[in-house]
Amino acid sequence: MRLLSPREVADALGVSESSLKRWVDAGKITAARTDGGHRRIALAEAMRFIRETGAPLAHPEALGMPEVAAANARAARGEDQLFAHVLAGDAVGVRGWLLSRYLAGANIEELSDGPIRDAMARLGELWRHDEDGIFIEHRGTDACVQAVAQLRANFAPRSDGPVAVGGSPPDDPYLLPPMLAATVIASVGMRAVNLGPNTPLAALQAAVAHHRPQLVWVSVSTPLEGDRARAIAAWLLALPAGTLGVVGGRSSDAVGAADPRVRVCASMTELAEVTRSLLRPRPLT
Repeated sequence: MRLLSPREVADALGVSESSLKRWVDAGKITAARTDGGHRRIALAEAMRFIRETGAPLAHPEALGMPEVAAANARAARGEDQLFAHVLAGDAVGVRGWLLSRYLAGANIEELSDGPIRDAMARLGELWRHDEDGIFIEHRGTDACVQAVAQLRANFAPRSDGPVAVGGSPPDDPYLLPPMLAATVIASVGMRAVNLGPNTPLAALQAAVAHHRPQLVWVSVSTPLEGDRARAIAAWLLALPAGTLGVVGGRSSDAVGAADPRVRVCASMTELAEVTRSLLRPRPLT
């Protein structure tokens, strides 16, 4: 995680360094001290302050985010559209678009359920109407995957905090859905171990035994036959006590139909709320 000096954060916000130090001293921004006594602010903490206070970001490049400055400039001209960046396979443009919206206050789950889903759905339609559709779809997916991975790197849940484990079942090759699920979970505050696409249940079981997670998610994007849907449902319902299993994705209803006791998350917003519920302190009895 990148550490910033008070001057860098002040420059980014367009305020004086003395004002920034006063905010640190007042506890509005958390800073660590170097061995020499100098204040240092984690990038994730600077981003939290910007999101929660609505502070205008005058110079994103001071935070090492020139792509956000470019995205803000395009938005001011009414030109910045996520789909255009995805269609062009422009990972820097996608990253700038997502970061600018996140810093402006949008949650990862909102971005996932809204603009990311819509852009990828439009991209998927090219398979039907353009002979180059598969190439364009794969290139756009890679751009989005790169951008989401870099966005996820800004979240640093406690190393000793609760864990979530997940992935997609065998023959489900889609990279982006489990990555988005992991990013949503990490943004809420849980450590997310994403095993990615094409993950056998035995591998998920090994991860559960190793990490002892509070949450297990299975992202299902490809159609499932009855036997496979029942196998996933049975596995989720047999998780150890204290571990909640959920399934999501556009084909997750097959698992829910196989056994209505399975918790189906119909959206990333619902997954975020489930994660938050696990992190809330439980009332004393």
